[in-house]
Amino acid sequence: MLYVTILLGLAFAYMNGMHDGGTVIATTITSRIIKPHRAIQFAGTANFAGGVVMGTAVAYTISENIVDANPILNGSDSLAYLFVSMSFLCGILWNLLTWAVKLPSSASHALIGAMMGCGISAYGWECIQWNYIMVKVILAMLISPMVGFSAGYVFYRLEKNLLEKATVAVSRTVIVLHKLNSFFLAFTYGSNDAQKVMGLAAIGLAPVMGHKVIIPVWLIVASAAMLALGTVTGGYNMVKTVGLDICRINMKNSFASQLASNFVITFANLTGLPISATQVVTSSVMGVGSGNTPRSVNWEVTKKIVFAWIITIPATMFLGYVTVQMVMFLENTFM
Repeated sequence: MLYVTILLGLAFAYMNGMHDGGTVIATTITSRIIKPHRAIQFAGTANFAGGVVMGTAVAYTISENIVDANPILNGSDSLAYLFVSMSFLCGILWNLLTWAVKLPSSASHALIGAMMGCGISAYGWECIQWNYIMVKVILAMLISPMVGFSAGYVFYRLEKNLLEKATVAVSRTVIVLHKLNSFFLAFTYGSNDAQKVMGLAAIGLAPVMGHKVIIPVWLIVASAAMLALGTVTGGYNMVKTVGLDICRINMKNSFASQLASNFVITFANLTGLPISATQVVTSSVMGVGSGNTPRSVNWEVTKKIVFAWIITIPATMFLGYVTVQMVMFLENTFM
């Protein structure tokens, strides 16, 4: 069961890259700064580097602050494996659904919601760290898109004023800065999302690690590698939705959007907040579109995206709860 749990964790990391990896590079592709296949490879490399070198603050947040780890670490090993493996499986199922319909929901929030539902089903309501979740997950989920939108709007207006009479040399400099910014955005996304996989997988490893949450180096490397592989092989799917369907993207608003996203995601990495990179990037695109004129934003598309943000946690909570209940029922009936 340990090996199944780890394989599901790595499968979730791969699916996360497929689902969200293209989101962070979408505006770079649609603004034609980098050719699509090079941009995706570029993003995958940055994802891997970020996942490996940016520490484990978010990982320990996931392992210790969503579900109380004490009853898991001190309880049945088989129940711990069930909790972790079903959390990953339910996250994968939700991400497959939204990836198939090209809807940029949050893979991170899918995992958190699945953890909550599986935790309630396996260990009871009291195991959920409700105070932490309300402040650092739900509140962050509400605030980070607003900050991303505001930062995108402000950065675009500043950039537009500063570059209104820019020379060719200045424009070339902006392109170079844009490429660096794209790399750093994919780098910070890789760090934040790979760590979420590490944190939950570390709970699954606890029975063989002295019943302690320890994140070994091989898990860090494997999680980062699978996230990067997912981006490289499936990252194109969200490019059109984020890079074209929300508003018309050019070099200027693409740069402003990515700069705004970097600002928010880097802050989250440093403070250990498990925010959604997808939400931040998507909301920053809405912000730069509004910075030009609100009429340039396709608000019908944004309504669908916001709906997906709202429904992800409750939907995956329900899915996680039902899945664990079904597995426990089958075990009690046939074993």
